[in-house]
Amino acid sequence: MKILILGSTGRTGKLLTQLAIARNHQVTAIIRDKRNATVPKVKHLEGSPTDPRLLNEALQGIDAVVVSLNINRTSDNPFAKVVSPLTLISDSVGVLIPAMEQNKVKRIISVSASGVGDSYYHMPLVGRLLIRHSNIWKAYEDHARQEQLLRKSDLEWTIVRPVMLNNKDTDKAKATIGKPSGSTISRKALATLILDTLESEKYVRDCVSVYS
Repeated sequence: MKILILGSTGRTGKLLTQLAIARNHQVTAIIRDKRNATVPKVKHLEGSPTDPRLLNEALQGIDAVVVSLNINRTSDNPFAKVVSPLTLISDSVGVLIPAMEQNKVKRIISVSASGVGDSYYHMPLVGRLLIRHSNIWKAYEDHARQEQLLRKSDLEWTIVRPVMLNNKDTDKAKATIGKPSGSTISRKALATLILDTLESEKYVRDCVSVYS
């Protein structure tokens, strides 16, 4: 399969890229600086994921797209300063959708987060308060915008909402439509589930909660 990945230099995106290459998929990735290209055998295109010209170039011959973008902070501290544009994800998806339609690419999986949109009240009260009153909420707002754009499109989309991410070396993951029954998942497990979903064509036009 020929896959375009947006967000391939992030912690989850990098694992996803490595796994896709290991499974003999052909990967194209848009990155802002080619000096950050650390995964071999990937076709890296330098630029912004909001650039329509670059997206059209990147989508040539592509079978599916994975969006693993996020609103980044200076650290994992929930109150740390936000350093990404506040609409990076939704702006990218907003340009990506018509580019995919123009290039007749239908399949897309996009990473959101547990607690976004209608899943907000699935979270414990303490978690809701932390998210709502910290800079995590900035990312959640933009994830909600990107979800709305995908739902309104004619693409074969899957929205993946992982619970709290960790860096454990495990690929065990579960997916459900509705409230998750676990509170954490490793980035490695999330990457594995995304690629498994892409290969199996499961959860088309579904929003799934992912946990371990």
